[in-house]
Amino acid sequence: MQKTNNFIIEDEFDIVDIGTLHNKKRLLIIATNMIKNPGKSILSQSSSRTEAKAAYQFFNNENLDFEEISRVHHFKTIERIVEVDSPILAIQDTTIINYSSQQKKDDCSKTNQHGKGLKLHSCIATTLDGLNLGILHQLSLSDDSSEVAELSDYEKKNRPIEEKQSYRWIESFNESMFLMPDDIDITFVSDREGDIYEYMSTIDSRKKSFITRIVQNRMTSDNERILDAIKKEKTENSIIIRVPRNPLKKKKARDAELEIRFAKYEIKCPDRLKNNEKYSKPIAISVVYVKEKNPPEGDEVIEWFLMTNKVVSDFASALQIIKNYIQRWKIERFHFVLKSGGCEVQKIQARTMKVTISMIMLYSIISVFIMNLTYAARLTPDRPCSDFFEENEWKILYCIANQTNNIPDKPYAIKDAVNYIAWLGAGKRPPSDGDPGLKLIWRGLEKLYLLVDHCEVIHGYVEAIKINGTS
Repeated sequence: MQKTNNFIIEDEFDIVDIGTLHNKKRLLIIATNMIKNPGKSILSQSSSRTEAKAAYQFFNNENLDFEEISRVHHFKTIERIVEVDSPILAIQDTTIINYSSQQKKDDCSKTNQHGKGLKLHSCIATTLDGLNLGILHQLSLSDDSSEVAELSDYEKKNRPIEEKQSYRWIESFNESMFLMPDDIDITFVSDREGDIYEYMSTIDSRKKSFITRIVQNRMTSDNERILDAIKKEKTENSIIIRVPRNPLKKKKARDAELEIRFAKYEIKCPDRLKNNEKYSKPIAISVVYVKEKNPPEGDEVIEWFLMTNKVVSDFASALQIIKNYIQRWKIERFHFVLKSGGCEVQKIQARTMKVTISMIMLYSIISVFIMNLTYAARLTPDRPCSDFFEENEWKILYCIANQTNNIPDKPYAIKDAVNYIAWLGAGKRPPSDGDPGLKLIWRGLEKLYLLVDHCEVIHGYVEAIKINGTS
């Protein structure tokens, strides 16, 4: 079985209870095939048509509780959180999985007026430096526009949060906290979609932390609009960051000087919640305002308004809030791996959404492995590659990448292993290209596992030729 950042597929599912030992063995075979051949059809992943047929039967088995797989992964993720023994970020976001081109998906719902598929809302747990520890919660939704089409604007706005799709933020928080030890320092991070008073109030009432990018110009207890108030604060300091290149917009990498302001406020609940005992309390928050100084002409100005219930009393604590928010990008990369950078779940050809969602669940776990392998080489470059690969895998990888028969005695650094995998994925890369990205890694992994699978066969064939040649 393949190692996945200190956990092996077999270990990840060792306590899964899906009926029978046969079902569990089948799950392990399917998961292993998926990690070896992400993005391929079940038939392409399987070693034979018989194995493919068994996989289809597994996914279509009405008696299997596929939510059990998600529950076990949640439990294993919490185990890894406890082992890390440091503050954790829980990053939430929603993405659309598009199946508009697949007419045979009979029960595929609308995601908007023009497309069909599903909205996938995920919450991943990461370390402060961005290493993904697993998925705390995942929820799929369909478009609800038809359900609210008859409502007036006032009725839409004043519906209870429990009747809105935005309730997914609260639901994901509650489910993520299930079995979470009380002493875990965890901060829930979201982009502007998470600027929901009920969501922030729920987290605050549970004495946990949030960081949210502001979109609502909320009223403070001093009857001042929060965005207007923070702009009046003096600049405390500035920092220089490196803005990466954007090949889509044909923008080169550049340095940017960011001015930082911060202040403490108390925000009042919206008028629509004044009679709601659950959400009517004001929230004590800090705002960190980041704005680029003298941006190049034609470039988009970097400007963030970040709100948190953590106490921000000095420049160091404001800088930590910024650093934590920057890690929100990791869930964007998670969705990239899931949709485009390897797993390609938008190509799943299953006829029903039930099977599709079950496959997405497994691919989500595999995405964690691909991400961690990529980022571990940057964050912990000297870590042994044996944390991620079996002995035969890292030995074969070394020999192929270095074109040598001298097999290493000990595991080498994970940074070297990732560079070898990138070489498998795209050939020789100049050092100026920087660290290999997610796409190169999954391409290289696919080739590595293919080589490992056929190594014994090839070795036996070569030995046979030698024997026959001598005789």
